[in-house]
Amino acid sequence: MLGDSGNRSLAQNLMPLFGAGYVIIGVIGWCITGFSNFVQNTGDTLIGFHINPMHNLVHFTIGGFLIIMSRQSATTAEGAALGVGLFYIVAFVIGTVGTSNLTIISMTGHGDLENYNHLVNGIALLAIGLVSSAATEAAAKRSGIPA
Repeated sequence: MLGDSGNRSLAQNLMPLFGAGYVIIGVIGWCITGFSNFVQNTGDTLIGFHINPMHNLVHFTIGGFLIIMSRQSATTAEGAALGVGLFYIVAFVIGTVGTSNLTIISMTGHGDLENYNHLVNGIALLAIGLVSSAATEAAAKRSGIPA
């Protein structure tokens, strides 16, 4: 299997980059927001994106999850990429259908720039998971491993 034989899948190679980015954004976010008013809309922003300590925790946690899952088997990493991609797409949908749905993470509604960031990241992670999964399955078939 790709993850076990020393060859790493696309998901295993790219997820640490996404994960590190999310961890860094979470840490920088905490430098801006601090840890008080954990779920309040404070008006704090990071490069135009609304943040609060809870939002920073979400990014930090997802980043750590992606890094940890990238070190597992190829299929586990691919499943994690798909799951986080779907999570972000759901966050986009929830964030765009109303103005108060995601205020716990300091998002203010359908016009919030963070919604589009969630959509882009969700699509990217879904694509990584799907392409990587197809490549892992093709490699398994070539090596004679039954599907």
